[in-house]
Amino acid sequence: MAASPLAARAMNQADLFQDKLDAHAKEVERFHGEVANVTRQIANCDKLVRLANAGLSQIDSKIADAVALNAEAQQIANTAAQQASQAATIATQAAVADMVTQLSSATEAARKTGAALNLLQFKTGAWIAVYTVLVLLCCLLTGWLTSWALRGQALTPEQAHYIELGKAHEALLANANDKELKQINAIRTRKK
Repeated sequence: MAASPLAARAMNQADLFQDKLDAHAKEVERFHGEVANVTRQIANCDKLVRLANAGLSQIDSKIADAVALNAEAQQIANTAAQQASQAATIATQAAVADMVTQLSSATEAARKTGAALNLLQFKTGAWIAVYTVLVLLCCLLTGWLTSWALRGQALTPEQAHYIELGKAHEALLANANDKELKQINAIRTRKK
């Protein structure tokens, strides 16, 4: 006995709904993959922040070595390093809190997409764009904070001393007579 047209139509609609449901499940799975990718990118930014903090710690160590040379310069450098570290810590905490909030929002949005299959592609693209922008902003903010914290700290007093020493040696070489230059070249040749 052939199926009635109404039953056939109902079967076609059920198949169509099942296809849409399967497509939705694939989109949700892809969306979760994108969220995992963004989470890895956030972890990479966190590593960059830790590296920046490690760099700040090394700078603090070099500044501490120069205490004997100039107590006033040390006090100014310590204050600047402490403020930079606090600013970086506050900015990192705010960025992480913002990311957690955004991830919670994304999870809720993914749950709601089951009720709105026709908007799934748009919402998924929008969330991926938001997370990409947030990751880039976090990376840019971290770089800017690190750059701001290190401004004026490009050379340590020890490095500046070696630069001055090199300039003095260069001046001596420039004023050397032929006999002195021959002696220097002979010494260089012996060292090779």
